[in-house]
Amino acid sequence: MARKVLITGASGNVAAGVLPQLIKEGVEVKAYVRDAAKGEKLKALGAEPVMGDFLDGAKLEAASKGMDAVISITPPGPTAAEQASAITQAAKRAGVSHIIRLSAVGAAADAPTDNGKLHYKTDAEIIESGIPYTILRPNFFMQNLLMSVPTIQAQGSMYWGMGEGSIGLIDVRDIADSLAALGAFGGHHGQIYVQTGSESLTFAEMAEIISEAIGKPVKYTAIPVEAVGEAIRGFGMGDWFAQVMMDYSRAYARGWGDFVNGNVEAITGNPARSFSQFVKEVMAPAFK
Repeated sequence: MARKVLITGASGNVAAGVLPQLIKEGVEVKAYVRDAAKGEKLKALGAEPVMGDFLDGAKLEAASKGMDAVISITPPGPTAAEQASAITQAAKRAGVSHIIRLSAVGAAADAPTDNGKLHYKTDAEIIESGIPYTILRPNFFMQNLLMSVPTIQAQGSMYWGMGEGSIGLIDVRDIADSLAALGAFGGHHGQIYVQTGSESLTFAEMAEIISEAIGKPVKYTAIPVEAVGEAIRGFGMGDWFAQVMMDYSRAYARGWGDFVNGNVEAITGNPARSFSQFVKEVMAPAFK
């Protein structure tokens, strides 16, 4: 009998890499989304869209019934813990036998960012729920570097507030592969996996790799964390995101993310992608 999996936040960037893999493995997928148009796109891929709000406990419970697993993904924000709690409690009421949670690196009660504190609250609730769980805590996303494409194109520079800190950043595709493997095949119950890429790099080293890949000199310019906040607000993302990004910048600048491990391979059986591979396959095409 085919496995059945509910994935929340199904139209997001991470879930976009998970859903096709689940369907390829013969998993019956319910895709929980708020936007009907996006739901139709997921339906075209072979998923069953379920329209609902993250705080709609009744809708979440109905969607969770009969599922072998729930992949719990929520967007970052000040209400993320409330949204994740609704998913966890709905899964518990529905009798789901495995909850797979996308958390964040450094999730802890004393995390340096509010995002990390909220994820820790969610992780703790999942652990206390009694539902068999697997929690992923990925490091800084390589895909975040795509935000620098416009300034690289215009000025040959990328601007970040993380000083000379080195980061074991991870390709989102490796996170998606991990979630897909857990959803399709189960296992790894009771485990929390902090996940990184294959190497720890400074932004100056990243700039060198990008430069080689696109055939154009790229410079990394470290900016004050206050400028990071101003930029985030300028993008219309608000004070919460601005503060979180400033706090992450301070933490990464002092080496908070400077480590690597083999936890991608522990789940997927494949080593984590390198930054060079990411740049060649994902970032460089953005310059064409």
